[in-house]
Amino acid sequence: MITFFINLDDASSRRSKFQDTDYKRWTATKKDDVPLEIDNKMISRYNFPRESHLGRCGCFLSHTKLLEYIVDFRLDNVLILEDDAIKINEIPLDYPKDSIVYVGGFIHHKQMMNNQKIEINHEKGINEVSEEYRMLGCLAYIIPHHSVALKILNKIYSQRRFKAIDIMMGNIGIKQYYNYPPSFIEEKTESQIQKKTKYMNDNYEWK
Repeated sequence: MITFFINLDDASSRRSKFQDTDYKRWTATKKDDVPLEIDNKMISRYNFPRESHLGRCGCFLSHTKLLEYIVDFRLDNVLILEDDAIKINEIPLDYPKDSIVYVGGFIHHKQMMNNQKIEINHEKGINEVSEEYRMLGCLAYIIPHHSVALKILNKIYSQRRFKAIDIMMGNIGIKQYYNYPPSFIEEKTESQIQKKTKYMNDNYEWK
């Protein structure tokens, strides 16, 4: 398995934990490098700070550019991590090949405004996210085949407007799998996009 971790140039402390691994660094897109087209197409709430909006755009570009790289070089079995991912369990070796497989993140209602508590009896191993829920947080996920990356990109780029990359993954109609228990949880560090007090835990919750 090829593993990439997405990391900004100035986030040296975040990449230090990957030094003794064979993970490959993917340079994240800086706020200053966000093109006007993406800036204009990205939807943010009216009260979302400008810097946070650009951070969301940069995150979107970081993931989509890496997916483009996977397509261009026809890479299979690729694990993509954000640089605040902390490994807590082994990474699955056997998983579906037809769509994205999450090994970190959190489960939310399909309706984004529904914040009611979710209780799911996870099966050990591979689960499919049911139609009433979605996976959020692109903390850690596997692209099993380059054709999956192409399918995701085609669906994303066909949209008139863009949203945060994890929201779009749940909006474009692709199947979402996840492995339980997760391989990665979120490090409790300061967000590079917006302030927060909740983090993705070992039960696919945001707490």
